[in-house]
Amino acid sequence: MITIAVDCMGGDHGPRVTLPACTHFLDRHPDVGLILVGLPESMAGFAHARAKVVLASEVVTMDDPLEVALRRKKDSSMRVAIAQVKDGAAQAAVSAGNTGALMAISRYLLKTLDGIDRPAIAGQIPNAKGGATTVLDMGANVDCSAAHLLQFAVMGSALVSVLSGEENPSVGLLNIGEEAIKGNEVIKKAGELLRSAAKSGDLNFYGNVEGNDIFKGTADIVVCDGFVGNVALKASEGLAKMIVDFLKKEFSHNIFTKFAAITAYPVISALKKRMDHRRYNGGALLGLRGLVFKSHGSADETAFGFALGRAYGTGSYLPPRRLTNADMVADLAAQGLESSDEWIVERTGIRARHFADTGVYSSDLALNASRQALQAAGLDAKDIDLIIVATSTPDMVFPSTACILQGKLGNKGGPALDVQAVCGGFIYALTLADSLIQTGTAKKALVVGAEIFSRLLDFKDRTTCVLFGDGAGAVVLEASTEPGILATDIHADGQYTDILCVPGNVSGGQVMGEPLLRMDGQAVFKLAVGVLDEAARAVLTKAGKEAADVDWLIPHQANIRIMQSTARKLKLPLDKVVVTVDQHGNTSAASIPLALDTAVRAGQVKPGQTLLLEAVGGGFTWGAVLLKL
Repeated sequence: MITIAVDCMGGDHGPRVTLPACTHFLDRHPDVGLILVGLPESMAGFAHARAKVVLASEVVTMDDPLEVALRRKKDSSMRVAIAQVKDGAAQAAVSAGNTGALMAISRYLLKTLDGIDRPAIAGQIPNAKGGATTVLDMGANVDCSAAHLLQFAVMGSALVSVLSGEENPSVGLLNIGEEAIKGNEVIKKAGELLRSAAKSGDLNFYGNVEGNDIFKGTADIVVCDGFVGNVALKASEGLAKMIVDFLKKEFSHNIFTKFAAITAYPVISALKKRMDHRRYNGGALLGLRGLVFKSHGSADETAFGFALGRAYGTGSYLPPRRLTNADMVADLAAQGLESSDEWIVERTGIRARHFADTGVYSSDLALNASRQALQAAGLDAKDIDLIIVATSTPDMVFPSTACILQGKLGNKGGPALDVQAVCGGFIYALTLADSLIQTGTAKKALVVGAEIFSRLLDFKDRTTCVLFGDGAGAVVLEASTEPGILATDIHADGQYTDILCVPGNVSGGQVMGEPLLRMDGQAVFKLAVGVLDEAARAVLTKAGKEAADVDWLIPHQANIRIMQSTARKLKLPLDKVVVTVDQHGNTSAASIPLALDTAVRAGQVKPGQTLLLEAVGGGFTWGAVLLKL
């Protein structure tokens, strides 16, 4: 679980904004914990299962001098929050408080990285290309030397490279003109240093850029001192708000303009969303030996929530109830069945799994995973025009779990359907979604794997009941001029139905047959290793790639021995295999998106990398997808 420390007293509004924002953030991100730091009287009465309250006795005000904030107020909420990162209790800290104090305290407690003199605030401003320009510094350093600007460029390049996958992002130096002779002495010297760094291959220096280039997206990164950066940020926010206000006034003049507003509502709504500066709140302090994020001091509840969202994003969900092998062994022993942690780990690699509680359905797990995937993609549910859910444990016989999920999300109009290919379901669903996007049927697809296999298990069969778990994972696919999914390959062979199945059904209101999982483990293992290798090689051939081009193999998390065998057949080192089966168990169609999301959050899988996904499941179904993240 990721833990974020929050300075609840920071900003113009303090707990009145931060506490509701934290509550909503926790609701959207079930796998996150928060450490909330504030004064006793402000935190009284606040309670959440995944929030820990840490009390502080002082507050750094927006006009406190640095000496007061750093030297005198040693028990301030800001300092205590950052100390949680230093002590390892939290992975990141967020504050809307005094920017200078935040930088000074962060630098004092966490220290800077080698070669970095000062931290810089890196934020994003939306541009005309549909993305965002990373700008730094945005207010941490009012006065900068040329060497500081060079350091900012290096840090910004590293950040954008990791986030976007662009190996050599372009850097522009903000100036009053493009010519190298323009600007003050610091800017001219910085230009010389940046050009020198570009010649040595350390940077991709575009050259001088002007203020309008930030919004054109001329360069991926724009470097400037904190004074200029903060003015540019606040000016752009003010302009965006003014344009939206102008539109409101123009459409409110009379009955005809109001009617026109109704007709144009989808366009106006989309424009308002794109120009809402609150969606870009949250700047990272780069150069520290720990993660600290700065929110605007004037941020409202929505904006502060986005500052938290920039510190953490996910697209998966595991039910809270976690059962270790020891728990399972104890349950089996109560029924007179013998097993052990060693026996389970040796044969499967599994050490724990999660089970959903009674009354929780696959659509509930899918809902949590979907909300987080949408948040990570910066989309609302209404932006999605296709929903596909891969599941073998639907909420009902009909309607589909996808339709139920669609209703819970508040989405409507676009197609929603289930795919039932058991453990191969997510591969099938990705392939189908990609095909529908290519035909123009959809532009933004939500693809989910969600399972509650614990309700299909025979807990008198020790060979199968220890294997499976419950969970959900989700991804958002968008139409793009550059293919993200490079190749797909899916197959089935119905002659192997009996080796992995749940041989039951509903008829006349009665359960017919055996509604519990049955598996011939040896037959599944033998078949799985062969077909997974064939599917993996097929997608590589279709994409014109070699196994050596694969950055990560993310297989269906069924059994560690199957996963290792397929990696060896492809001659991929085992440290290139994403493994979550030890903590999740086999979650069927949810296992690949769960593993993908876990690897992304852990920093293993990065944008721009090539991923090979492969799965095999009952039916017998199997397939692979090669994609570039």
